[in-house]
Amino acid sequence: MMRTAYVKGIARAQHVARAAVLRVAEGVKPGDTERQVCARLEQEFAKARVKHWLHTPYAWWGERTRFDWHGMWETNALPTDRVLVEGEAFVLDAAPIVAGFPADFAFSGCAGDDHEATRAHRVLLDQLAQLKREILTWSTSDAGSAGLCRTVAQAIEASGLDVIHNRYPAQVLGHTLEGFPNWCSAAPRVGTGFQLPLLLTYASGLVLHHLAGTRYPFLNATAPGRPQGLYAIEPHLGRGTLGAKFESVLLVDEGETRWLDPELFGEVTG
Repeated sequence: MMRTAYVKGIARAQHVARAAVLRVAEGVKPGDTERQVCARLEQEFAKARVKHWLHTPYAWWGERTRFDWHGMWETNALPTDRVLVEGEAFVLDAAPIVAGFPADFAFSGCAGDDHEATRAHRVLLDQLAQLKREILTWSTSDAGSAGLCRTVAQAIEASGLDVIHNRYPAQVLGHTLEGFPNWCSAAPRVGTGFQLPLLLTYASGLVLHHLAGTRYPFLNATAPGRPQGLYAIEPHLGRGTLGAKFESVLLVDEGETRWLDPELFGEVTG
């Protein structure tokens, strides 16, 4: 019963994140800057009374959806005054904490009515949808967590696309959502980007993993063991100047493996 309540808490938080991001995504248009759209995202989350975050909203336009930047990821990922142009890809990503439970949702779109660009972007979305279906099987294979990450990367490359999530901090395909609410869930916001609940939770998780053998908090190519529990999964791929991702919650638990939101950017269920 307690486990069911925890899953429902994560699902409610993910529902809030999805609703806010999709409302803002509907109004994204050429001429918007990343900062302007992130401000609109913050306004939507304020309506939902969100005050705490794993990370504050991100918005990436055009070539920035591919993370082809130099220097620190955390600095370069922050919203800029980059203006969105007709036909460019965009990605919105936000990770609020709702009633102590974390969420992490991302949406990928294409700006304006450039049909050629929309078709090219559709190829990326179709591959993401295929990955989402196949990850259900791969996450329970004998290859374990590291094998899941390698298989996802190989599938992306086999489709002639570039693997982008390997450019994330710790090269993560996903990260655990277990262990909330916790002692740092209500830590005050500090600036933009990664926030104390994320940094402290995962730092503690890494320490406990090495000292006490608790479950590793990340899914990447060096992760030990098999996936177990609730994860925010975020495969990210690209081609040319286009990049796209989804971020959804995967449950792998006691013989049950399912997405809380089975469609690519679909509705969330507990």
